[in-house]
Amino acid sequence: MNFLTLFKSKLLLKKAFLWILSKFGVLAFLHYKNRHKICVLMLHGVMEKQTANTWNPLRSQISPNELKRTLKILSGYYRFINIDQAVDILTGQMPLIDNAMLITFDDGYRNNIDYALPICEQFGIKPVLFVVTGHIDSGLPFWFDRFDYALQQNMGEWLSLQYEHETYLFDATSRGALQKSYKVFRDDCKRKFTDDIKMNQLFNGLSEMLEQQSGKALSDICADDDWSAIASWSQLQKAVTQGRMDVASHTVDHFRLGNLSAPQMLSQIKQSKIRIEEKMAVKCQYFCYPNGNYNKSAISLLKSNGFKAAFSTDVGLCQSKDDLMTLKRFSFPLDKSESELLYLLNR
Repeated sequence: MNFLTLFKSKLLLKKAFLWILSKFGVLAFLHYKNRHKICVLMLHGVMEKQTANTWNPLRSQISPNELKRTLKILSGYYRFINIDQAVDILTGQMPLIDNAMLITFDDGYRNNIDYALPICEQFGIKPVLFVVTGHIDSGLPFWFDRFDYALQQNMGEWLSLQYEHETYLFDATSRGALQKSYKVFRDDCKRKFTDDIKMNQLFNGLSEMLEQQSGKALSDICADDDWSAIASWSQLQKAVTQGRMDVASHTVDHFRLGNLSAPQMLSQIKQSKIRIEEKMAVKCQYFCYPNGNYNKSAISLLKSNGFKAAFSTDVGLCQSKDDLMTLKRFSFPLDKSESELLYLLNR
């Protein structure tokens, strides 16, 4: 049996399994059983691939059409709530809402406002954007987008880069090969580096080398680039004032808190909160851990600096007994059928 035949067989088995669960009411039962828990979904960029785009990120972003299709299915099973309602329900300050769902966006891309927010409003959704304040202030792209773009401007061959006596190889012979090579590099860095500032320096150092080779840098086009542009304070202020969304903290520099010293951690937490409250004229009470990374020190600092709740990337549903500083979320499910959605969010 070849790979393609095996793959098709597994798909058929999966469809048959889900059909049985749906036919005999198992999915409906699981959904009913979890009705008093809150389902939180996590998204990042929302953008459509277009011929006019100057580039396409190696990291996939959800398309507006797929966002709308999936939210339409979910709207038949869930009641969308905002972040204040979610936390009030979990703390018992608000009555339970059956099958409640909260939509969250990480990082603060401008495309969240331009492309995702109008779709959310069609379903009565008021999402929360967890923003990285340092990037809003600078307008510069994230380090991972910068390096992604720089790699793609040097396509056609294997790339060999030397940085601080280390050699880094990337297969840029095709987009698929580069996509795999880039993911392996990122995952490897996340495992090896215990200091996020040094990891950030590596990515920026390699990006600078590639930019010098190609003569192109994402920072030159970022302001007009729908993939990587960061939302501005004025755009965020307008959306918040209009009651279309909430804004909360995702640190100053998108560093993993567990990979910082205590003073660095405090600065990332405190300064992001101060900046959001200063620019938004609202209390910043909610936080999202970059890369889902947290520890006891981070939790303690969040509490002592006035945060009521924090969201991780731990997978699962939220319920009243949960620690408000480590709330769970699901990654937004892509290209899933109705049965697959119910299974994934209720298993």
